[in-house]
Amino acid sequence: MRSKLIAVFVTATLLLCSLAHAQVETHLTRKKALLGVTNPVVQGNRILVGEDSNVAVSDVMLLDVKTDYKFSRIKAKKDGSRIEPEKVGESSYLFAGAGQYVVEVTAFDPDKGIDDKEVSFTIGGKPTPPGPPPEPEPEPTPNVVPNDYGVGLLTYQETPADLANAAKFAKLYRDAAGKLYGQGGLASVEKVLSDISSTIAGRQCSDHAKCEQWGAWKTKLDAAIKAEQNRRSVFTRQDWFAALSEVATALEAKK
Repeated sequence: MRSKLIAVFVTATLLLCSLAHAQVETHLTRKKALLGVTNPVVQGNRILVGEDSNVAVSDVMLLDVKTDYKFSRIKAKKDGSRIEPEKVGESSYLFAGAGQYVVEVTAFDPDKGIDDKEVSFTIGGKPTPPGPPPEPEPEPTPNVVPNDYGVGLLTYQETPADLANAAKFAKLYRDAAGKLYGQGGLASVEKVLSDISSTIAGRQCSDHAKCEQWGAWKTKLDAAIKAEQNRRSVFTRQDWFAALSEVATALEAKK
């Protein structure tokens, strides 16, 4: 009876030792894969490819599995979805495509039992952490006046609440535009611009602040017209007519 117990103990011990030493080993290696090549030939540290190749480089991962068990299998998921990896050797598997991978390797042997191991890796680098929320886009400016020459909106926004002078200057610009084509007399661009500047320079206002604001507007207006001339390269009489009319329309819209 004693000898039987010893035999059972020895057998159980040997089985436990066998299970303890049985294992699955995995090794991950990051690689670069060349895609779109034809007729590749290794020449020293170069790879020569066909002239019709359209070469692209991608990140891949090579998984090597080593076990002394008789049977083994792997189950793989990419971003939570089941995939079938490409087997490239007796116990090597290739994974391609950016994402998060989880691979479960299971080995089985009738004499040794079952062993498994799980590995995880990422292809394509770590996800970029979210940045600060984007600044809200400004609300579009109401299309209250024409602004093809960049002077209509400027005039509408920058001129003071001075209805008397707004009406006076609106007529001034409207008449100046007409004179370029002989309406109410014919005048050159230089003449109508000179008359406009003289009239605005001699303005009279109900208070000093409004006069200062009209002066600041005229300075910005002249700069805006100059910028538009540079943008268009050629500024014709028709362009001057349109720009002066745009200013007049914006002044007429002041209420």
